Amino acid sequence: QRLQASLQHVVVTFDPVNGRRIYVNGEFTGDLDAAAGGTLNDWDNSFAFVLGNEVSNDRQWSGVIRLVAVHSRALTPAQVQQNFAAGVGEKFFLLFGVEHLLDMPKSYVLFEAAQYDSSSYLFTNPRLISLDPAARPGTVNVKGMRIGINAAEPAVGQAYQLLDKTVTDSDYVPGMGAPLSDVGTVIGLERGPELDEFYLCFDQLGARTDVCSQFAEVEPAVAVPTARPADIGVRTFDSINATMAAVTGVDPNNAKVKATYSSVRQSLPAVTDLDAFLSSHQTSIAQLALQYCNVLIDDASGARVAFFGSSASSAFSSSLATGAERNAIIDPLIEKMIGTAATQPAAATVRPKLDKLMTDLCSARACGGRRTLDVAKAACGAALGSATTLIQ
Repeated sequence: QRLQASLQHVVVTFDPVNGRRIYVNGEFTGDLDAAAGGTLNDWDNSFAFVLGNEVSNDRQWSGVIRLVAVHSRALTPAQVQQNFAAGVGEKFFLLFGVEHLLDMPKSYVLFEAAQYDSSSYLFTNPRLISLDPAARPGTVNVKGMRIGINAAEPAVGQAYQLLDKTVTDSDYVPGMGAPLSDVGTVIGLERGPELDEFYLCFDQLGARTDVCSQFAEVEPAVAVPTARPADIGVRTFDSINATMAAVTGVDPNNAKVKATYSSVRQSLPAVTDLDAFLSSHQTSIAQLALQYCNVLIDDASGARVAFFGSSASSAFSSSLATGAERNAIIDPLIEKMIGTAATQPAAATVRPKLDKLMTDLCSARACGGRRTLDVAKAACGAALGSATTLIQ
């Protein structure tokens, strides 16, 4: 009975005590969950959350979703009502000029309007107002107000047709006007928000009868200026993991990699906003990069050969004393982890830094055997965990 062929505000909450509760247009439906409440402790990150269809893609829903929000806690009834009252979508103030009909300068009938769904508009809170702060209405009779669209009056949606109100100075608040009705109405969409034009007609307005407004001017609601977002952002946790897997060729389901990812996942970036990036994010990225490099280089006959090539085998068993030995490791890192795109650091800038890192590590303790592999992993981790793979 609550399912209607119009845009509705639907909230489903879940908590250990009440289980599932459903709210429609801000009100609890009263339906009780037959299953007991519980927690989400057994949630697995491989679970799919799908809206509008089944994961099999064969049960498509033909509705319209205007906004979806997933919260980390069950909303209270007051919060549900607050969100419903806020509404969704862009609202406009429609000013219908009536100065030519009233002895009141700069006078208008003002509506709050919004596109209600894919086939209609919502008109609410009509009021008589003047843009002249000194103006007052005196006594204005308002009867039989109707909304017209594209030179015609719709037969349905005329909730103000029975309006019969007398506005006086005592009803009027400068800057706010005088309310005409506290109900809203829905008018069918015809050409769309960019082309539809509206007007008002009245059985009586002031001393005039059977009159209509002038062309309605559209004034968008005042927008709060915000800072321009950055042109670049950072990859989020799942994208970082997928990128490192794709670049190195290491399976993200490898036991060591998966264990590291699970332990640092909560500390990886959750949003792409560059301003939200923290030093703790970089620490976790470095841990994950080093684990990918650890698995890559330890797989001597598989992933390592696929990434570095068979010609680099001798370098991994050397002391890395020569530039040629170090370049056998550095060149594939630059080619596959950094690339040659114009927005990436130049190889001439990166190579000396990786070479110095390897040289310093081998100077601190002589390379050879396992030490050579560890130094190679350090260079790999520095390249993989850098901004070259993080920035997007």
